[in-house]
Amino acid sequence: MSEWARRAHHYLNVTGRFRGFRKLSDGQRYEVVKEGLQEFLEQNPLTREEAEEALEWFLSRRRVHEARALAKLMKLKLGRRK
Repeated sequence: MSEWARRAHHYLNVTGRFRGFRKLSDGQRYEVVKEGLQEFLEQNPLTREEAEEALEWFLSRRRVHEARALAKLMKLKLGRRK
């Protein structure tokens, strides 16, 4: 279990990033999550190994926008779904 990813998701929720999330387009959702994760990364640095673990955690819980944003911020590749 990725403690960092769980805390990052909680941070996004507590700061109100998910308020009205369902009404946003996919691009808007991505931008909102990216901004929030960038703030969280500044406060809580992440190693490459931890980032890969966090990506797995996000994907396993269907948090696709969070996984895409973290991959972009950490310059990692996301695997394609079949």
